[in-house]
Amino acid sequence: MKVKLVGSSVGGGPARQFLTSYLIDDTLAIDAGSVGFMSSLDAQRRINAVFLSHAHMDHVASLPMLLDNVFRPGHDCVVVYGSATVLDCLRHDLFNDRIWPDLQQLGDDEHTFIKLVELHDHQSVSCGRLNITPVPLDHAVPTHGFLVDDGECSIAIASDTRATHAIWQVLSRQANLRAVFLEASFPNSLTWLAEQSGHLTPAQFAEEAKKLEADVEWLAVHIKANHQAEVAAELQALGMDRLQIAEADREYKFS
Repeated sequence: MKVKLVGSSVGGGPARQFLTSYLIDDTLAIDAGSVGFMSSLDAQRRINAVFLSHAHMDHVASLPMLLDNVFRPGHDCVVVYGSATVLDCLRHDLFNDRIWPDLQQLGDDEHTFIKLVELHDHQSVSCGRLNITPVPLDHAVPTHGFLVDDGECSIAIASDTRATHAIWQVLSRQANLRAVFLEASFPNSLTWLAEQSGHLTPAQFAEEAKKLEADVEWLAVHIKANHQAEVAAELQALGMDRLQIAEADREYKFS
């Protein structure tokens, strides 16, 4: 399985991760913060499904661009998966003919711009060889983490969350789990802000990792750009042997 954290910064200097998108096996995206900004249109056209963890802007910002960029006449369109809350936000707050055209109404009997499919907690969805299971997290708004399984190995993307429980129970039963992408948004000095906004600090990251009874790779993500150096130092100080900070546009392979 190939997993890439899609980059979201341009220009010189160090890469910064402002938005969230993961590309899995080139065809499936988890979250759409930056995937619609990829310079290769061919890469965008290979995406046939997008799973949205929640509707915050850093996770949906480039979705309208992606759908616009890959549209071709006919009914072969991107399928967007999300909870009832997420789909309601897309319909009323994004594709509302004010922020962006209502893509469902823009289509007709011969052309389809978007297909929306509702996700339900713990009910898996098959996309090609991949099986995706949404698991509820504890964020400021209803949010899913995702277990992605290709039949040989699996990875988890925990998305945005404060201290949580359900996903660790699910992952502890997953014998072929290889890696977990888990957020560490704020430094320990801003624990109050992390708790109020539904995020984690490095110290809380370590406590979450203890809840998983499996030896896996840990990849820290969703680090706030203006706290990058401080959070990175605190993560390193944890002394977790299999912990690394995920690099934008690096292709991680699991088997």
